[in-house]
Amino acid sequence: MIEMLTVRFPALFGGGGEADIWWSVAQLVGLCGMLGGMLWPFFRSRRAMLLVQLVPCLGFALHFALVGAPTAAALNGLAALQVLAALALGTWPASRLVYLLILPVIAAVMAATWTGLPSVFAAAGMALISLARYQTRVAVFRGTMLVALPCWFVHNFLVGSIPGMISDLTGMAVNAWMLLRDRTAPPPSSPMAPTS
Repeated sequence: MIEMLTVRFPALFGGGGEADIWWSVAQLVGLCGMLGGMLWPFFRSRRAMLLVQLVPCLGFALHFALVGAPTAAALNGLAALQVLAALALGTWPASRLVYLLILPVIAAVMAATWTGLPSVFAAAGMALISLARYQTRVAVFRGTMLVALPCWFVHNFLVGSIPGMISDLTGMAVNAWMLLRDRTAPPPSSPMAPTS
């Protein structure tokens, strides 16, 4: 983390060798993922939230591959497939089985790409996000994401992903705000029946 703050972060603003340029490219790719990660919580419907989540899944898959975080790269690629399966939940009977079959793959990916603590936190975050995406009620979806995102934040801190950390903090704040807002909002008024 110290190297990220003293050497690599300044490289974003000029100077540095080839390694610093690749690190900068990785962070810029991560910014694309970050934008999607920051936007999806603002959507109200589960379907819209899931569709927008494809952006951070794909952006962060490439970002993590470039920063040398193979577990997170593979899990974000898997997450894109999972989002597609989650979209079908409740509409296609076999979709629940297809979705659930993805879950054991998380453990296999973690084992195959093991890098220590970053792998643990990436897999925990992915497993919890999987649980969130399985939910069909928006409030439960958001609440479960609030538990999952801190795991990804710790992973992103450990691997030095500035865009990942910003995305996670934003996701936690916006999901908490949306949950509180929806909870304290007055119920929608129903039209009054005509009187005779």
